[in-house]
Amino acid sequence: MVSNTRLARHLYSVATSAPAGKEVRTTGTGEWLATERRTAWERWYQPVALVRLRTALWLGMAWTVFAGAYVGAIVFVTAGLDRGVAAVTLAIAAGMKLISYVGATSSELGFLRGFWLDASRRLAWLEDYAAGSGRGGDRPAPACVTESIRFEGVSFSYPGTDRLVLDDVHLLLPAGAVVAVVGENGAGKSTLVKLLARMYAPTGGRITVDGVDLAEIDTAQWRERLAGAFQDFARLEFAALTTIGVGDLPRIDDRPAAEHAVARAGAHDVVDRLPAGLDTQLGPTWPGGAEISFGQWQKLALARGFMRDDPLLLILDEPTAALDAETEHSLFEQFAAASRTGAENGRVTILVSHRFSTVRMADLIIVLDGARVAEVGSHEQLMARDGHYAAAVPAAGRRLQLKWRHRVCGLGAWGCLS
Repeated sequence: MVSNTRLARHLYSVATSAPAGKEVRTTGTGEWLATERRTAWERWYQPVALVRLRTALWLGMAWTVFAGAYVGAIVFVTAGLDRGVAAVTLAIAAGMKLISYVGATSSELGFLRGFWLDASRRLAWLEDYAAGSGRGGDRPAPACVTESIRFEGVSFSYPGTDRLVLDDVHLLLPAGAVVAVVGENGAGKSTLVKLLARMYAPTGGRITVDGVDLAEIDTAQWRERLAGAFQDFARLEFAALTTIGVGDLPRIDDRPAAEHAVARAGAHDVVDRLPAGLDTQLGPTWPGGAEISFGQWQKLALARGFMRDDPLLLILDEPTAALDAETEHSLFEQFAAASRTGAENGRVTILVSHRFSTVRMADLIIVLDGARVAEVGSHEQLMARDGHYAAAVPAAGRRLQLKWRHRVCGLGAWGCLS
């Protein structure tokens, strides 16, 4: 029933909101969405209507009995006891008070049922879920990574399903390394990142940081040592400075820090085009708000991910998916170079992409395929192995490589290769 109401709300939002408007009109799915929304709503409402009908019948019978007794009492007072108008008025007033007391009692009982039973059941579920996903232990987050982060036989399936998204994963992420995770859609790349961020706990196996089980580390402290950007980012309609600054709440209004984050994310072109720069209100629904494109939102989200200066784990989960492969490669090169030169705490940088041709600069490339680790190694090692990674690097990626070499050596591509 809950899923039907959620589906109905989702279909209503899709059919009436601006982002999906172009596609709905182009594909002509407006009538279909309305029909599916009505069907989902009726699937929810029909059993509710039956319960309400039964409740109304019982309630009607109860009020009929009460009304009969009430009228009988008035008749008894007036005729049987031969009382005057004052007694009848008193009986009516007492009856009205009784009705209000019964109604209030019924309302309070309904409130208590909803609060104590429904809310308590949901709270119990939430506590069980939090315990299952791991609230962490009492150990403080480390100040640095000295050796590595390890996946030791890690398996994971999402709640409500037995399908393994990751299956017996063994990985070693060396301290200070730039690690790329690649694979087709659905291979488990984002899931691996979620486990590192403690959004979920492994179904099997464990993740360790310098030999300490990540489950023993306080989750809130661990997340304070993380930074990054994700493909499903939030569009925060504040002033641009605030939109970026929330990436590090203690410095939410720190303009130099935000400008530094913009520079690291390569988002200068976005900020420079805003009418008032970092002071521009974002979002066209606000007075004076600026409307920006999906790619520009993504760059601001990337800048937000760079607000923390010294994270132990920098996660970039397809943060440039809206950009072309060449631009993504260029940004990844900048991120990798900054991670190697600017980190003294053993920071591990995770670059996630489904574009095999854009991660060649990483120290270590992990290829996921079908919930398992297919290959691990540097770009040169994986190309020499001529396996899954080498086969997946598209010809377009090789052409990009020629263009990059052309830029570096200043010669024609073929002259550079010769």
